[in-house]
Amino acid sequence: MESSVDTAMLWFWIGLAVVLLLSILRGALFTVRTAEAAVVERFGKFKHVANAGLNWKTPIIEKFHRVNLMTQQLEGSIETKTRDNVFVTLPVKVQYRVIKTDEGIADSYYKLAQPTKQIEAYLYNILLGHIPDTDLDEVFITQPKIAERATAELSGEMKAYGYEIVKVLITDIIPDAGVKTAMNRINEEIRNKSANEAQGDAEKVLKVKQAEADAEVKRLQGQGVAMEREAIAEGWRQSIEKVKTGTTLDDTAATFLLLYTNWTDMLRAVGTGRNSTMVFMPSGPEGMQNFQQTMTNALLAGVKPAVGTEPGSPPMQGR
Repeated sequence: MESSVDTAMLWFWIGLAVVLLLSILRGALFTVRTAEAAVVERFGKFKHVANAGLNWKTPIIEKFHRVNLMTQQLEGSIETKTRDNVFVTLPVKVQYRVIKTDEGIADSYYKLAQPTKQIEAYLYNILLGHIPDTDLDEVFITQPKIAERATAELSGEMKAYGYEIVKVLITDIIPDAGVKTAMNRINEEIRNKSANEAQGDAEKVLKVKQAEADAEVKRLQGQGVAMEREAIAEGWRQSIEKVKTGTTLDDTAATFLLLYTNWTDMLRAVGTGRNSTMVFMPSGPEGMQNFQQTMTNALLAGVKPAVGTEPGSPPMQGR
C-alpha cells in the first residue's frame, strides 16, 4: 500500500516538473518574423536586439517588444502661402522605415513615442521654410525639386531617431478656388489668342497663295493672248503674201481685199445669227467706195475711225 502511494507521489512530482519545464521553455523561446525585429529588455533595461527566427530570453526577468521593419507611409496635407500671396494646399506622402541596425532599431523604439507625429512636424517645418519664398508658377515647375529637398532634409533630421526617409512625395498642388478659376481663364484666353493668330496666319497664307495663283493665271492668259495675236499677225502676213503672189496688188490693196473678205464673212455670220433680224448696209457704188477709202485710211493711219465719223460715210447699224 505504501509503495503505491510512493509511486503516485513520484509521478506527481515528475508531472509537475515537466509542466514547470515546459512553462519555462515557453517563456524563454520566442520567434521573430521576417521584416521584424525585437527589442529584448531585462528588468526594463535594454538588453539586445533579436532578429528574425527563433530567439532565447531569460524567463520572467526578460521580455521583448516587436519593431516593424517594413516601409510605411504617412499621408497628410499642408496649407501655406506662396511669395505672390496665393494660398495653396499640398497633399504630401512620406515613405519611411526603421534603419536596419541594432542601434537604429533601439533608437526608433526608445527615442520617439509617436514617430509619425514627429515626422509630420519636421516635414511641415521644412515645406513652410521653402514654399513662402517661391512664386506659384515656380512651385508647379519645381515641385520635384522641392520634394527631393524635403526628402534630404527630413532624412537628416530623422536619422538621429533611427528612421530612414525613403521618399517625400508632393502628389498635388491645389491653389485657392478663386485663383484656380482665374488661372484657367487666363490659360483659356491665351489659347484662344493663339488659335486666332494661327487662323489669321492660315487665312493670310491662303490669300497670298490665291493672289499668286491669280497672278499666274493672268500671266498665262497674257502669254496666250500675245501668242494668239502673234499667230494672227503671222497668218495675215502669210495671207497677204499669197494674195500678192501672181497679182499686181500692193500691200495696201491685198490687205483691203482680206479685210473686205473678213467683213463679208462677219455680215454673213450676223445675218444667220438667231438674235439678228436686220442689218443696214450702204447701197450703191459710192457706198462701197467710201468703205474702201475708210479702211485704207485706217490702215495707213494705224487708227480705226469710229463708224460714221468719216465725211460722206453712210450710217451702219446692226441689231
